[in-house]
This record gives sequence, structure tokens and C-alpha cells, in this order.
Amino acid sequence: MGTSCHYHSGADAIWQCTGCRKDYCGDCVPGSVDNYYKSTPKCTLCNNRLENVGASNKAKPFWQMASFYFRYALTSGPLTVSAICAVAALAMTGLGLLSIFVFVATLAVVMRYNLLVIEKLAGGQLEAPTFGDAQDGRSAAVFAKVIGMILVAGGAGALFAGLGESAVQVYSIALSLLAPAAMIVLALEHSMRAAINPLKLLQFTLIIGWPYWLLWLSTSAVSAAPAYLLPVVADKLPVWMLLPLLAFLTSYFSIVTSAMMGYICLTRQRKLGVVAQVEDEEFLEELEFSRRKALADAGILLREGRHDEARKALVNVLRQQPDDIALNERYFRLLLATDDKKALRELGPHLLERFIKLNHAHKAAELYLALSSSHGAPAIDKSLLRHQIAEALYRQGQFKPALGLINNLHKEDPHYTRLDSAYLLLAKIYMDGFNRTDNSRKLLAFVRKQFPKSQVMGEVRKLEKILAVEQSAQPA
Repeated sequence: MGTSCHYHSGADAIWQCTGCRKDYCGDCVPGSVDNYYKSTPKCTLCNNRLENVGASNKAKPFWQMASFYFRYALTSGPLTVSAICAVAALAMTGLGLLSIFVFVATLAVVMRYNLLVIEKLAGGQLEAPTFGDAQDGRSAAVFAKVIGMILVAGGAGALFAGLGESAVQVYSIALSLLAPAAMIVLALEHSMRAAINPLKLLQFTLIIGWPYWLLWLSTSAVSAAPAYLLPVVADKLPVWMLLPLLAFLTSYFSIVTSAMMGYICLTRQRKLGVVAQVEDEEFLEELEFSRRKALADAGILLREGRHDEARKALVNVLRQQPDDIALNERYFRLLLATDDKKALRELGPHLLERFIKLNHAHKAAELYLALSSSHGAPAIDKSLLRHQIAEALYRQGQFKPALGLINNLHKEDPHYTRLDSAYLLLAKIYMDGFNRTDNSRKLLAFVRKQFPKSQVMGEVRKLEKILAVEQSAQPA
């Protein structure tokens, strides 16, 4: 199971801080690397650069990916390499001495491609490289290093031969066991010296742990596959096809083993110090990025108790985007969480009014309730705002706080231009929330008398009919 985000336990970590060792998901570090200065996201808490660990964190254990390795070698890049090997094998039969050069050139290409597979998979690139990716001018150098490794291994074997047969056997076993490690180290560090260093290879196997020995068993079995498959089809194919087929199968299974080596490095990417290829998210436009970054930073800083920094992060972006709902809500909840009584008293009604103007009356009602439960009902001196919040509370079934907001509105602001609508709302609250139909009738009668030309008269008559039916249904 991968590492979870430190702040969102249900999300996989994509970034890790090299300073405070915190793990972050894509919500904590929004956008693409191109959204950040010098394409380097930094930790909100300590400002150290973040390392992308997305691919390695999501990687399944090596032994659960068996089908992946064989499918990987059947994609366009690997199949192109295998096909070239088959064609080269077919061509060599009629080239005489030139066939040696063709063989060496083909072998160099295959080795370069296989090492590139290991390197790319270890870095987190799950798609096979194209054949063109391997044509970077390093095939000859890679081939020379592999030949050098073979010569060093042979020379060491000759030295052990002088110590007796038992020493040779021990050396052969060790050589076989460390061969995958040597190829991986060569692929990752591009150094023959590192690839033939026994201590380096032993350290590598210790970092990988017991899965390395499963890798050794798997690569040994897969590498032997062509020798077992060719005799099965030898009697069914023309003789001229056998050598190309052997070349194709050998190349295919070598890429399978390289995919195994690369993937096992991916599962230990951080421990091996492999530079990860960034698992990038979608690039965000400047305003959207600023918005998401402020929300993410404020959430992290608030969780860490750094309230002033969280508030500053939000305020800076709110100045640019004052009508953003998410930013305003996060700012309001930050004031609640920090128990900033002065700011809530001064800014609370203003923020609630902003939600109303942005057609989010339900959010204003929700935050009004949150504020009331922790600090008592706030003083709202604007009659229209009280009316609008009360209406939203009524729709949510919050009858008591709705009544508290609007009950004495006619006394406190007798000149309020929407008293007819306010009285109608009050009648609904008494009827639906408290079953006080007597109060509702009085309020409706008052609206009929005082506001005969009101636009709410249609609804008043409808409610009066409902109350009349209910009254007639009651026993005498």
C-alpha cells in the first residue's frame, strides 16, 4: 500500500518534502510543475523543494505485475527492436564476414535499448521508449562497457580458477546472482566501474531486499524461455525462419527481463536515489492556480496552527478574486477556527452578505448557523440581509434561528421596503416550524390589510385557503 497524503489520508502522496518529510497529494500541490517558479514546487511549511514520488508511491509490488512485463515488451518500441533483430539475423546468413559487423551493431542497439528500458521504468515512465529514443549515440559506448564488464568478469574468473574448482563454483554462483544488479547499476549510473564494484552490487541487493532474489529467479527463467520454445516450433517452420525467430524471441524476452529490473527499481525509487520523472498534473491558468494554491496553503497552515500565515495566504488572493465562493468560505471558517471575535463581529455580516449577492444564500445560512453555535447570533444591522438569511434558513428547516432573525424586524425597521414579504415568511415559519396557525392567520390578515397591492398577495391567499381547510377539518 502506498504512502498517503499527510493532510488527506484518502489520497496517495505525489510529492514529498526533503526538509520536513511531509507527504502531499495533488490537492496540496495543485497544478503542473510549470505553474511554479523554475518548475520547482516547494513545501508550504519549510520552503524546501519537493520531490515527485507519485509513480513509485502508486507502484504495486514487483510480484503482482507479471502480466505487465510481457505486455510491455509487446508495445511498438520493443517490437520494433525485436523485429530489427529478426531482420538482421536473416540478413547475416548471406553477408559472410560482414555478418560479424551486423551482429555487433545489432547487439549494441539491443543492449542500449534494454538499459534505456531499465532507466525509464526506474524513473516512473511506464510506457516503453520508442526505438528512436535509444538512438542517442550511446550504443557504442554502452556496448564497450558491457564488453568491458564481461572481460573483467572473465579475468576475475581466471584468478579464481587458480584457487581450485570449489572457488570457481562459488564465483560462478555469485556472478549469476549479481548479474541483474550489475545491469541495473550500469543502466542507472552509466558507470562500468560502479557496475563491477562488488560492494556496490551488494548494497543494491540489500536496498531491494528479498524481492531481488525473486527478480533473479524470474529473469533466469524468462531468459531461458527461447531455448525451450524454439524446439517446440522447429519442426513446423522452414529452416530459414529459425534463426530470425530465435533472434526475435531472444530480444523479446530480454526486454521482458529489463522491464522486470526497471520496475523493481521503481518500487524502491527513493531508497535507490533514482531521479523520478515527474507525474505532472494539468497546467492551470494564473487565476485558477492562485486560487487553488491559496486554498491548499491555508488548509495546511491552519492544520499546523500557523493561523496568521494561513490568513495572509487567503487575503492576498481574495484581493484579486473577492467574489470567489471557496476562498470566502475558507476565510470565514478560518476566522471561526481561530476564534477571532473582533474579525467575526466586523467582517462576519459583510462576508454573509457577499454569499447572498453571489447567489449562495444556502452557504450564508450554513455559515450563520456555524457562527451562532460558537459565538452566539451575530448582530446584523441590515434588514434585507436578515430577511434573506432567514429565508435560506427556513428552506433548510432551521425554523428557530430563522424566527430569531426576522421576528422583530417590523419593530426595528418599520420602513423596511419588503415588510410584506417578511411578514409572509414569518407566517410560514410559525405554520411549518411551530404549528402556530393562529399567529400565521394574524400575520396573513395584516399583510392583506396593510399591503393590498403587494406582489405576495397570491401566495397569501393560497396559505389562507390551506389554513381554512385545516381549521374546518378540526373537530368542533
